[in-house]
Amino acid sequence: MRIALPRVHAAAYATLYAVLFALQLHATSAAAHAMPLPVQAIPDSIYSRPTAPSPAASTPSRAERTPPLTAAATPNRVMPVDPVLLRSGQEVPGDQRFTMEYDGTIYVFSTQRTLDTFRADPATYAAQQGGACGRMGPLGGLGDARRYAIQDNMLYFFASEECRRTFRENPKLYMEPRDIFPSGTPEQQTLGLAAIDRWVAWAGGKDAVKAATSFKHVSKKRVEQGAAEWDLTETLEIEGPRSMQRVDVWQKVDGKPDEVRRYEVHTTPDSATIQGDMGYPYPLADSRRVSFERTLNRQPYAILRARFRPEAGFLALKTGEGKLGDADCDYVETWFEGNATYLAIDKATGRLVQQGFIGRDEQARNTSFTLDAVSYAGIDALRLPTQWVISRTGETEGFTSPVATITVGWKAPEPPAAQTPERPRRPGLPLPPAQRPVPPSMPEPASKP
Repeated sequence: MRIALPRVHAAAYATLYAVLFALQLHATSAAAHAMPLPVQAIPDSIYSRPTAPSPAASTPSRAERTPPLTAAATPNRVMPVDPVLLRSGQEVPGDQRFTMEYDGTIYVFSTQRTLDTFRADPATYAAQQGGACGRMGPLGGLGDARRYAIQDNMLYFFASEECRRTFRENPKLYMEPRDIFPSGTPEQQTLGLAAIDRWVAWAGGKDAVKAATSFKHVSKKRVEQGAAEWDLTETLEIEGPRSMQRVDVWQKVDGKPDEVRRYEVHTTPDSATIQGDMGYPYPLADSRRVSFERTLNRQPYAILRARFRPEAGFLALKTGEGKLGDADCDYVETWFEGNATYLAIDKATGRLVQQGFIGRDEQARNTSFTLDAVSYAGIDALRLPTQWVISRTGETEGFTSPVATITVGWKAPEPPAAQTPERPRRPGLPLPPAQRPVPPSMPEPASKP
């Protein structure tokens, strides 16, 4: 099976909250570019925890039978039933005497015992994805805590009844998967790193990659939303290994200057926020942060940099080889910081020909994508791809992304070590031994005849 290519470079959701990589691009032929990289199907085990199935996993809950809430209303962040008992199929109203806030949601418990159980292991009982809508994904809009469902022993909130119904029809399409750690032989590792190092050399060399400190990717396109057209500018940035941001700015075509929408996600080592044009920065729960960082770590720049970051735990395995167009390629699976990405690298030149992984499509569904590089930046930007043909794996028709502008920042060269000037010697002090004049040697006495 082949792996998917990200829509990172061609992203254009109706809002950033619909997130990830959009497919609303100009259609074009992907020709003989079906992703050849071997990838396993998404197994059920990557979604669920190793626990006994819940009776509520396949039975509609009472909440699903209640009158629908107003979808446009601000999501309620107070869960009215005991989340610990709900996991075992019991919908018991909470008691206001027993509450706990976690990831922005207030959970109400029926007894002190269930509160203590939750407090001891909140990640097991709290809503997945930091309370984001289960259908929209971890970077989608927040779900309403009164609109919930249990799936595979995990709690999900939903932004609307439509979202909940769609999710329940095919949960695996929307549940956030985790990449599976790859395994291979020592020979595969050696060959995989050799292929990556050929790519490094083609991109500018080891020293250039190690000296890169920042990355900025800017793309522009015109999109339709309802009856209006908008000019969308998307900016992706990586600063160092842990600071990332994405900013989408929507300017209405022929609109007023104030007809602008702006959506942002920012992460630093100390904080993570998401913000729309109508609100203030909202803290991202850890699970949502991980999902956002995962999208940016798919960037070729991040993969190149991870090769020389010991703390990233970088792994590369050669999984096969084949011909893509005119290029004879090595197929390599890479892994670092929980991210698996598949690459096709030209054997002769080291050029990155193709990339793939599992991402989300314009409907926030888990999908395998293939990206074929069309054009590249110059050597001053590590020859990173600036345009892709993007297709779902196995499709023969793809979409051409906008041409992006890529800039790479560099570490300033180390200044030469300053020479310490010698202090003048005070008169009368003896010279150091090394500076004392050497007396002329005496001539050898003439030998007697």
